Amino acid sequence: MKKFVLFFLAALMAVSAPAATLSGMVKDVKTNTVLEFANVAVHQKSDDAVITGSMSGVDGTFRIFNVPAGEYYLVVGYMGYEAERVDNIVLDEDSRSLDVGSVLLKPVTLKMGDVLVEAEKPAVSYKIDKRVVDASQFLSARGGTAIDILENVPSVDVDIEGNVSLRGSSSFTVMIDGRPSVLEPQDALESIPAASIENIEIMTNASAKYEAEGGAGIINIITKRDQRIGINGIANFNIGTNDLGGNVLLNYTGKKINLFISGDFSRRIFSGESYVNRTLFYPDTTAEFISEGIREFARGGYGVRAGLDWFISKNDILGISTRFGPRSSTGASATGYEVSYFNPLDESLYSTYDYISYENSIRGGSRYSINADYTHKFNGDESKKAKPSPDAGAPSGKPVAVSNGSSRVHQIKLNASYSNWDMDEISETYLVNDLQDTTEGKKNEEIGPSNSIQAKLEYQLPLRESDMFEAGFDGRFNWRQEGINVYHYNAATRDFELQGLFSHLVEYQQNVISMYALYSGEYGLLGFQPAVRVEYTYRFVDNLTEDSSFVVDDLHIFPTLHLSYQLPKNIELMGSYTRRINRPRGWQLEPFKTWQDAYTIRQGNPTLRPEMSDSYDVSVQKRFGKSFVSLDAYYKRTTNKIERIQTVYSGDVIMNTFENVGLDHSLGVESMANINYFSWWMMNLSARLYFYRVEGTLYDEPFSESSLNYSVRMRNTFVIAKNTRIQLGLNYRSRSATAQGTHSGGFMTDLAVRQDLFDGQLSASLNVRDLFGTGFHQHTTTAPTYVVYSEFYRDAPMFSFSLSLKINNYKDKKNGENGTDVDEFQRSDVNTGEDF
Repeated sequence: MKKFVLFFLAALMAVSAPAATLSGMVKDVKTNTVLEFANVAVHQKSDDAVITGSMSGVDGTFRIFNVPAGEYYLVVGYMGYEAERVDNIVLDEDSRSLDVGSVLLKPVTLKMGDVLVEAEKPAVSYKIDKRVVDASQFLSARGGTAIDILENVPSVDVDIEGNVSLRGSSSFTVMIDGRPSVLEPQDALESIPAASIENIEIMTNASAKYEAEGGAGIINIITKRDQRIGINGIANFNIGTNDLGGNVLLNYTGKKINLFISGDFSRRIFSGESYVNRTLFYPDTTAEFISEGIREFARGGYGVRAGLDWFISKNDILGISTRFGPRSSTGASATGYEVSYFNPLDESLYSTYDYISYENSIRGGSRYSINADYTHKFNGDESKKAKPSPDAGAPSGKPVAVSNGSSRVHQIKLNASYSNWDMDEISETYLVNDLQDTTEGKKNEEIGPSNSIQAKLEYQLPLRESDMFEAGFDGRFNWRQEGINVYHYNAATRDFELQGLFSHLVEYQQNVISMYALYSGEYGLLGFQPAVRVEYTYRFVDNLTEDSSFVVDDLHIFPTLHLSYQLPKNIELMGSYTRRINRPRGWQLEPFKTWQDAYTIRQGNPTLRPEMSDSYDVSVQKRFGKSFVSLDAYYKRTTNKIERIQTVYSGDVIMNTFENVGLDHSLGVESMANINYFSWWMMNLSARLYFYRVEGTLYDEPFSESSLNYSVRMRNTFVIAKNTRIQLGLNYRSRSATAQGTHSGGFMTDLAVRQDLFDGQLSASLNVRDLFGTGFHQHTTTAPTYVVYSEFYRDAPMFSFSLSLKINNYKDKKNGENGTDVDEFQRSDVNTGEDF
């Protein structure tokens, strides 16, 4: 870390006092949206030589320092867009700053024979503290959910059961339009239709502006909105071998209001075959349980959301939105067991018997939320905004006054939200012998209403030419009650009987109050963003049945630092350090026992401490014409590492629980490339290689496990005709270590075809997931008294057909009353109501 900081300090000292500064803004000519990290090259007019250059920032603006007196022209380029030339750049000895206004880029049009085809936009773009994934670029995710998009995203892994991990860790936070989801990360991602997603932001090293929760980082889902004047929307429908769903979004934007309403429904089914070999070692006996079975898991539900944004005045906007909808999941399995008992010395067989286990579960309930936002821009900010000239970006564009970018606004934001999720679960397990008699059974009934209130205040103040100060306050208050009733099957009465000893009522409360301060700016070619966040956590777990309670009362400080440096030849260097926390989930804290099947029991650990992570990241990006390559190196160290631990509960029963086992380390590199070989073939390639080690104390004995892990993704898009796309995706993930063993990844292939009809108003897609049926996972758990090996193979391939219809009745101009431009309020200012 010291060498890393010294490098940037040395670069800072090497920057000389500026002679003149060129500035401007890069936008998409069709959508008027800003383009981040566009290339800007300064050419000398006399001989066309490139003397310097830069890239546009997160707000689309660029500033090029130390430009000597002379006559120049600019060439501005971005992947998927035609390069634009800006002439008439004249600097004399007295020039200190010139602004070329807005440079408008057109999407590249590729010619294939007599057919003109618009080029693909980049699937992933970089900002100083995040990666932004364009959801529309992943055809194989159509008709799916956010999880199906994440299967194609660098740094993210998704196994065949849909479990998501970020750089190998499941301890991440899911945010919806910048607000933390009240659902568990897995449930939140599964409940969002892919068709309703605009972008996904991946923040492995998020700044202190964002909450510190999630040791591996943050996944922020940005939902679709359209602020063009008039009525517009989109309707989607999908049907397949394992899914059925649809969603509709309607949006109206006027001069003073923006109104939207949407609805969605879905039903997705996953099935497969399992194999488990569990061996338990006793002093005089070895017990072996071999099982094979089939299982099916389904998720579904519907949701309605609506919202209203009122543009009160030029400087004020008020938004209110709500969401309601039930969700449910079901599970069913039938597993055949062969149980054998051996002599551990000569392996002679003592006894053996067979049985079948049937398991059924249903988990569901309704959720609703209401949100309110208010944003106020202080007077006097108009002088700080870019004022493009009428002919800006054209070859004869004349330089005008210096621009500081449209996002540099002196403003204050207020947000308040309330969420409720009323979730119940019933699960049953039966053991049936070879005579088809039920010999044993267990039933669990759980109730778990949860509530969440969040209040947030954010303030930002532009300083000097390119600097910004930001500060904020955030309070999150969560409480819920969880009750469980346990029943055992009575073979004599053929009915379930309540077991008071295993029934419990528990109340949970967790409050997190935080404050942050952030300063961002530029010095020459160096960009910097130091920040600090302070969080106070109060957690109270009260087991009302046993009259026992557990309290956590902690104060934590989370510093972050982000740096960027513009090197010659369109090379961008970035570095960051963050400290984050991963608080235990509610189900990890449950101080009672829950039967999962006849031989497996689960219990939480209310004494768990939160994981604390320190993460370092250095990345470099380089553009080669229309292609792009990035390389990231990272190191993360986590203390109080939480692992799922298996122990022998009693007899032949295994208990799953959680412990703080010690610490883990991840050291690795990630690379990504967007490569345009030909006009009809675009490739996105990403790879990750990292060394992982987890070490600590388990069963009062020290342990250390390590593995070298790697994964590769390749997504090929073939442009067959103007309205036809074919996409082929490959994904491989290697074996990885855990505290008690290993788990494997696998190899999968996806294929998708999209056909646009009626000038793009209607799109039809055919998707095939896991084309060759090679998706599987394997787990091995080793302990002094037992060994467990398991496999699961998902039924594949899975086919899905989807239709998407655009509904457009809008005007191109977006001028509000009194000259207010709706685009002056960024997406973050407008509440979408998508808080789960």
